[in-house]
Amino acid sequence: MRLLPSSLVGRLITAMLAAVTLSAIIVVWLVQRERREMVFWGGDSTELIEFLAHTSESLAVLPADERDAQVAALKNEPIALSRGTRPVRRPPAYDDIAAARSYAKRLKRELGSDFTVEVRPAMPSQRDFIRIRNEGPWQEPPDRARGRWADRSPRSGHELDVVVTLADGDAIRYRVPAPRSGPPMPMRIFAELVVLTLLLSLILFWMARGITRPLSALARSAEAMSRGDAPEPLPETGAAEIRHATRAFNAMHDRLQRYLKSRNRMLAAMSHDLRTPLTRLRLRAERLQDPALRDKFVSDVDQMTAMLKATLDLFRDMNNDEAYEAVDIMALLADLQEEFRDMDADVSVRGSAHGALDAKPNALKRCLTNLLTNAVKYGERAVVVVEDGDSLVIRVRDEGPGLPPDALEKVFEPFFRLESSRNPATGGTGLGLAIARDIAQAHGGTLVLCNQEPRGLEAVLTLPRNS
Repeated sequence: MRLLPSSLVGRLITAMLAAVTLSAIIVVWLVQRERREMVFWGGDSTELIEFLAHTSESLAVLPADERDAQVAALKNEPIALSRGTRPVRRPPAYDDIAAARSYAKRLKRELGSDFTVEVRPAMPSQRDFIRIRNEGPWQEPPDRARGRWADRSPRSGHELDVVVTLADGDAIRYRVPAPRSGPPMPMRIFAELVVLTLLLSLILFWMARGITRPLSALARSAEAMSRGDAPEPLPETGAAEIRHATRAFNAMHDRLQRYLKSRNRMLAAMSHDLRTPLTRLRLRAERLQDPALRDKFVSDVDQMTAMLKATLDLFRDMNNDEAYEAVDIMALLADLQEEFRDMDADVSVRGSAHGALDAKPNALKRCLTNLLTNAVKYGERAVVVVEDGDSLVIRVRDEGPGLPPDALEKVFEPFFRLESSRNPATGGTGLGLAIARDIAQAHGGTLVLCNQEPRGLEAVLTLPRNS
């Protein structure tokens, strides 16, 4: 299962949205944590913190015997602090741990480094403490409240035990009401985050498309150029790096086009200049009186003429300006099968193609003709197998002796012949496979050779469907 999109724009948007979503989650978590830990910021809690700090500091300066007497007096009766007239409401999920941590931080700041502060939820087993309670018009009567102090569960009353350790090691214990909770996290904030994420998605998509659109145009132009087309220069738009890459690509394309035009002019001049002296050599050779010598001269001249023609054909195919058309592969193979049948050659076709293929019809026909010619010459008969899918695969098989493994790539080199491993009676210039591979590569495809078992050679021509 692929987790990331395959396209660059999809990956950019996914990465940006993941960063935005993670940031939103972290922000909400931080806000919620701060809301839990800062519940004491109300005026009532501030009053209680100041009272605890003042009391602890006052007890710290007293002699030990006076301090014990004062602490004992404070423990006799609870100390009542007015909390105003608004009742204290705490939700069932009130966080005593967060409240205790909040009290400890604030009280440590009030007392300074000479005191040690520990705050924790009230424990029922702890009975030795100075009690501080709320007092207001909503409170229960003191006698009822006092009767429940010893039995009250820390979860039901939400109280905290505060232990302040003085500089001399003496510990003063308080039991205080926990601070009221802050307002709950509004659910509207999550809907607002969803809307914000959708808006950011649209902005990120627009930005990502602006980044990747020039790259897509660059890729299409490079693909067209690899097929031998001459696309128009690309507009230099986008970020500075993309403009620089587009400018370099346009310059490369311009230099390549000028080189190809110069090469064509050179090949035209070469064809004219070499054909003329070869023709004169042939005419002079035919005037020789010695028949054996004359035949040798004529044979050499004919061989040079054939090599010159094959070389010019190779260069011409490398710069084929033929336009792409929708080619019916099965119809093309049927025509080739009929042509080879007229030459008493055995060619059979298997499989089928699903629809036409965008290709240069004459160039593709020449590529297949060269492959079939080799299969018929060196393997007696040819079998063509067509397989269609994301790419069109055409396999041309023969029943010949095959090739040595180290020669499977060498035979694609111009003028390379391996007559010792194939039929020694054949001729040729060794350019057929080189031309066929050049045509395959011009279509964005590949051509490879592999030996068959127990004998035979297979030429695999792969042509992409999107070419």
